Amino acid sequence: MRWKLGTLAMAALCVVACAPGAARPAASTPSAVSAPSPAVAQAPAAAAAPTAPAPANIRLALMGLASDAGLLIAQERGHFREQSLQVEPVQISSAAEMLPLLGAAQVDVGGTALTPGYLNAYARGVRIRIVADKGNTAPGWGYQGIVVRRALWDSGAVRNLADLRGRKLALPSFGSSSEVGIDRFVRPGGIHARDLDLTQLTFADMPAAIASGALDAAYATEPFITRMEADGSGLIWQREDTYYPNHQVAVIYYSEPFATERAEVARRFMVAYLQAVREYNDAFRKGDAARRADVVALLIKTTTVKDPALYERMVMPGLNPDGEVDVESLREDNDYWLANGYQEERVTVSDLVDHSFVRAALQQLGAYR
Repeated sequence: MRWKLGTLAMAALCVVACAPGAARPAASTPSAVSAPSPAVAQAPAAAAAPTAPAPANIRLALMGLASDAGLLIAQERGHFREQSLQVEPVQISSAAEMLPLLGAAQVDVGGTALTPGYLNAYARGVRIRIVADKGNTAPGWGYQGIVVRRALWDSGAVRNLADLRGRKLALPSFGSSSEVGIDRFVRPGGIHARDLDLTQLTFADMPAAIASGALDAAYATEPFITRMEADGSGLIWQREDTYYPNHQVAVIYYSEPFATERAEVARRFMVAYLQAVREYNDAFRKGDAARRADVVALLIKTTTVKDPALYERMVMPGLNPDGEVDVESLREDNDYWLANGYQEERVTVSDLVDHSFVRAALQQLGAYR
């Protein structure tokens, strides 16, 4: 991913009120000294230019997913720079790779899904804070969902949820929020995720496997879910905002030293991030055409989705413009992992979530309207 840091010039214009000087002394008293005019004597001192916050460096772990949009916008639009933050991106490939880096404070900030691995580490004393939303399936934001192979649907072999029993369905990782989503999807059909032949596969490899017949269905995300339906190989059965609305798919994490020892810098990061998320919402929630064009151009530049036409057809991730995560959704995922043996012991999910940075940012930015 290419990141280009723009420069932002900051200046303050100070206005000093001036008034005419006192009248000349009379010619008969050349030695008289003129008193300053009251207007001049009482002129206020020039206002001091606002002091920029101290520069700070931040290491940010990124996976290059659609829900990275808020982070990408903050970088490209200069919101991090406005907060005197120099952000260094660290490209990683999975949550399993990101969480150890956060736990060891080798990166300061990261964004990925909540996982049983993280909860198990938390139970052992590893502290990483969940501080903000980074991707959800609020109604209208179903950027993930279930795709079934079109040939199976057209033949009638798969039409009901129960027809998926024993079928090969791909997901990006076992014991993930994706598996929870699959279980939520099939449960009304009287089956569970464990009744399917679940196969681990990257999102990028799912379209070819569907097209070749190697898969019967897939839990996919954008842009792949739209591409499979567009090329005729797959049919979008349901998007996740219909069967698991408000699913908290991804979150922003802070390492413990960043949250405690550099709390002021962490608050500035959150201000920049929420400014960017609000631009994203202006583009895709409010339908601001100019903002949408700007944001789409930025995402074409910084992500792997380069086709402008795809942005007209894709469903984008939900990003909460006020930042808070859906704690109840995290609890539901936690319950599934406990019930299915992925999690070693129960933890209090709300203990993991620290909304103080979001709330500090909202004091400065106000609620999104």
